[in-house]
Amino acid sequence: MTAVGSSTRERILDAAFALTTAENSSGLSMRRLADSCGLNVATLYHHFPSKADLLKAVLEERGYPRRIGEEGPPPELYDTASADLTLRRLLSWLWQQAQAEESAWRLLIGEGLRGEPGAREEANRLVALVGPAVEEWVRPLEPQLGDRLVPVAGLVRSMLLSLAVEHLALGPDPARDAERIAAAVDALALP
Repeated sequence: MTAVGSSTRERILDAAFALTTAENSSGLSMRRLADSCGLNVATLYHHFPSKADLLKAVLEERGYPRRIGEEGPPPELYDTASADLTLRRLLSWLWQQAQAEESAWRLLIGEGLRGEPGAREEANRLVALVGPAVEEWVRPLEPQLGDRLVPVAGLVRSMLLSLAVEHLALGPDPARDAERIAAAVDALALP
């Protein structure tokens, strides 16, 4: 049985996510969120003392920080002797995972652009987790990459962020995404 407070909290978190869809890109205000939940603003602040607390809860309760370190690429992704092909597969897989979480990064990017300190703090926290995770996912290529492992992992992380921004600004385009991934990997001139 779910406690009344829990269901209200879940309703608030679900509404916060819903307000970040492509059709509603004007930002997440506590008043607008309260209206969409059928609650008053004071109730929101009872559950989330600040917008930063709300943003952190949206991400944590959906497992984003935890999943970054726990959910890696499938082992068959590495079933090739070609570093070039493996890196293409890895980038494609990472981009698929990122697209599945569009609401989360739409929320962070949108609120970060609006100057919301809590969004920037959470984005920094997630990006800080992504860096070491990507490095571990690129590590099987170490024999081919040698001392280029860390810079290549950094470029993979940067490519993900670039794809996310293009996706938001230009709309979804799988062909463009595939071309960008191929061009990025080709530029690295891997063995």
